[in-house]
Parts: sequence; C-alpha cells; structure tokens
Amino acid sequence: MSPDDAIDRILELSAEAHTKRREAALNSTMFHKLTGAVLAYGQALDLLTKLRKESSWQQSTRAAGA
Repeated sequence: MSPDDAIDRILELSAEAHTKRREAALNSTMFHKLTGAVLAYGQALDLLTKLRKESSWQQSTRAAGA
C-alpha cells in the first residue's frame, strides 16, 4: 500500500467515525470511543503527511544536487 493509499484509507475511516460519532448519544461510551478514534486517525494523518513532505523534499534536494 502506498502512502497516498494509506492516507486515503485513513480519511475514509475518519469520515465514518465522524458520522457515527454524530449519531452517538453525547457523553456515551460509544461517543468517547469514537472521539478517541477520530483523534488517532488525525494523528496518523499528521504523521503520514509529514513523512510524505519530508520524502518529497529529500528527493527534490537530491535531484537538484545531481
């Protein structure tokens, strides 16, 4: 799975969790569980996008030096 595919999949999962969270009763166990899932998806997306930017930056730096 490519990093872009992983990012797309995490976005899909996050959207599903957001939708289910809106349907859950406020302050219920499910609401809090889904809140944690949304937070985790956000952190994973942050990491993957930073890695993708770093990778593309390193590639452009190598290409410029070649």
